[in-house]
Amino acid sequence: MKIDSKGARWSVPAALAVALALVAVPTVAEASLHDCDLQATNTTTISSARDMSCATGAKEMQRYRGTIDRTFKTPGGFACTRVSGAELGGQWRCVKGHKAFRFEFGD
Repeated sequence: MKIDSKGARWSVPAALAVALALVAVPTVAEASLHDCDLQATNTTTISSARDMSCATGAKEMQRYRGTIDRTFKTPGGFACTRVSGAELGGQWRCVKGHKAFRFEFGD
């Protein structure tokens, strides 16, 4: 048994468990951010991607068959929202958990 500077008693296994728990605490990971210029469809170009590749964002837009409304959801579950521009052109941001991509739309 050990006694720390404040007089608390620690058993060696308990102290070891606390030390291992502190080492095992995950640190905040930096998100990988990619600048892109990848044409996904005739009217959409992937401009950036976070925690995913530009090509994955492009494939997600290729799978989407609906209209590019102010907000919409892709087949893979990305929630997309227009962040700038207007109905016939602008930039949208699509998010699913920690993954995200932006695309430019022009009709």
